[in-house]
Amino acid sequence: MQDTRITKDRIRNHFTYGLWKYALLAVAAVLGWNLIFTSTAYRAPRDKRLDVYFVTHSVPEELLSRLRGQILSMFPEMEDAACISIIYTEEDSYYGNIQLSTYIGAGEGDVFLLARERFDALKGTGAFADLTGAIESGLLDLRGIDASRGAATTEDGERGIFGIPAEPLYGFWDQGIDNRNLVICIMSYSANQETAIEFINWLIGETLAPKPEHLIEYEEKYSVGAQEISDIPSY
Repeated sequence: MQDTRITKDRIRNHFTYGLWKYALLAVAAVLGWNLIFTSTAYRAPRDKRLDVYFVTHSVPEELLSRLRGQILSMFPEMEDAACISIIYTEEDSYYGNIQLSTYIGAGEGDVFLLARERFDALKGTGAFADLTGAIESGLLDLRGIDASRGAATTEDGERGIFGIPAEPLYGFWDQGIDNRNLVICIMSYSANQETAIEFINWLIGETLAPKPEHLIEYEEKYSVGAQEISDIPSY
């Protein structure tokens, strides 16, 4: 008859040679739980959230958190909000382009602050909402900002204003953001375009400011024109 008694030596041998099975089982359990949680966790519908994406140099996490709190405070009907930084610079644009294309392809994001070259590449495709009506009605108060550089003709032949130049919003500098060459847009697929316009109104009011003295001094010293402003060092 086979000896099936449980002894200390048998227990020790079992865990010595079979410990990897328990470790594998634990990992599988954790991954399985994460998968279940991710797929079943509640996510606010798109008309109940407002998401803002910065596609530029890295944006301080503290500012992103503050802006998210501001959105939820301004719009109590919103169940959630997100403020996300996508790093896109002349030196590092590859992964930024992939992320941006992925988010837009998935219909994610309501408000985007984009590098002008990305805006110029997309402005005629129908990706951005036409802001002409909101500007003309006063719903979107530009406070004197010249929006002509945000104008474009779509592939369907429609002429409109699809972006707000952020060059005058020098208040961003105090928050660690280089506003030069940025454009503010609302995505055409956004389910919260009116809310997005209200947020942009607040953002313009918070950041519209005179050009910092060190930029003026740099331009005067090197005779830099407006078309060359992107060459001025950020910090």
